[in-house]
Amino acid sequence: MNARTLALLSAALCIAIGAGIVLFEQVTRAETLRPGAPPAADDRPVVEAPPAVHRDDLAPAVSDGVFHPGDGTDAISPTFKRREETSGWTSGVIRGDIKLAVSALDKLSSITVIVEHRGPGPNKRILQKVERGQGTPTFEVRDVPFSEHPYVVTVHAPGLNGGQRTVVIDEQHPLVDDVVLTITSGAPFSVLLRDQDQKAHTGVTVDLIPVDEPYGRTRHQGVTDNFGSVVFDDVLEGPYELRTSLDGLPFGDTERVDVMPGKLLFSRKIQGQGHVMTIPRGVAVEFLVHDGAGYGVPDAEVKVTKTDRRTLLEIPKATDAIGRAAFPHLQPGTWQVTIEHGMFGRKDFTLTLNADQEPVRRNIELKRSRW
Repeated sequence: MNARTLALLSAALCIAIGAGIVLFEQVTRAETLRPGAPPAADDRPVVEAPPAVHRDDLAPAVSDGVFHPGDGTDAISPTFKRREETSGWTSGVIRGDIKLAVSALDKLSSITVIVEHRGPGPNKRILQKVERGQGTPTFEVRDVPFSEHPYVVTVHAPGLNGGQRTVVIDEQHPLVDDVVLTITSGAPFSVLLRDQDQKAHTGVTVDLIPVDEPYGRTRHQGVTDNFGSVVFDDVLEGPYELRTSLDGLPFGDTERVDVMPGKLLFSRKIQGQGHVMTIPRGVAVEFLVHDGAGYGVPDAEVKVTKTDRRTLLEIPKATDAIGRAAFPHLQPGTWQVTIEHGMFGRKDFTLTLNADQEPVRRNIELKRSRW
């Protein structure tokens, strides 16, 4: 065998060995591929893309733009829900969620959604009970009549603050399904009474009286301490009137305040609010009403009226068994005094009081009426 023949045989042998190695690797890969594993890139089947979905047929599932990763959607894309067909509806529907503050959970007893019509005509009012259940409570109010005037949707929970929202239900907007209402707890509210020299008014009765909406709030009453302050616990948000009195008689002017919803501080403590009332220190006035013989006249009506102010202030009081009528705190200024009794003639006079004046004590004689 010459060298040429030997070289050809060697080349053929190398080609056969290489082909055997490739075939062995393919068989090994086929045997070791586990069931369900994807095929090689070149062998993967072609999958047709799903039909495109038009954006006009979709609506966001949440109105606040909050994304919900982990529910099968892309973490950077909001979830969507298909719009509900509303053509042919003759009345509207209001749907929404109710967010509960942590501080309100222990006080929550019941939840009611109130839908009120704001406009001329009959005052339509719909009440809808809401079950608390698990998670965020939801509500649905149906059969809401179409109107060109708005509706106010309010959530009511006894002893708690309830949020509200204004919506329109008409033929163009028969469905409102993004209403979010909140329930929060009340807040401490303090009142501090001071005179013109920033000294405390002690022993004064303070009434915190709710006015206007929201309805269902509680009236609070307390007496100022040695620092001239009174604290009311768990006051619900809204407008109130502050009225002060001393010994059952008005003490200063009525003031209006707005209480805001409570905000949580550390350790679940609700942040308090407060208001300072400056009431000039008045003058103590006492009238002793008697007849010509010097005997006291009981049950005589003594009325003092402040005449140098825009708002009329009248303070009536009846004399006691010895004919005494005491006014412990009359503001400086001009007062019209009227004293009447059925068996005596009427007495009228003017009383002028100055700041820092000493207490006033007047003897008033009434003359008997002629029969």
